[in-house]
Amino acid sequence: MTSPDSERQIRELLETRTRALGDRDAATAAAAYADDLVLYDAVGPFVRRGEDPAERLERWLASYRTGVGHEIRDLEITTGADLAFCHFLVRISGTMRDGTEVGMWVRATSCLRRRDGAWTIVHEHASVPFDGDTGRAVLRGEL
Repeated sequence: MTSPDSERQIRELLETRTRALGDRDAATAAAAYADDLVLYDAVGPFVRRGEDPAERLERWLASYRTGVGHEIRDLEITTGADLAFCHFLVRISGTMRDGTEVGMWVRATSCLRRRDGAWTIVHEHASVPFDGDTGRAVLRGEL
């Protein structure tokens, strides 16, 4: 059963991260992550463990000339007493340092744990679909 208070807290956590990415604030964006985060990112390597998420986000944000747009769509949250998960689509956008305009959709799932009354992301999985005929990622199109 989803608790309205837990759902509100998780939405706020995700909204804070979205604002932080737009503001190029890696520390605030990384605050959503637990110390034992397991990350399956859309870019390699296949698994990230034990990596400082703030440092990773700082490197990513530094590759953009602008803040990173992070638009969440179709967010669904399910919560238990101390565990929750959510899945959503997220549009990443912005201008990279080399002038490349980014505008792509990514699928995301976040698993959260409540510790000491606060929700943190313990596992996150981001992926893009691919065209089975060409093997190429599908980053744009109708949703």
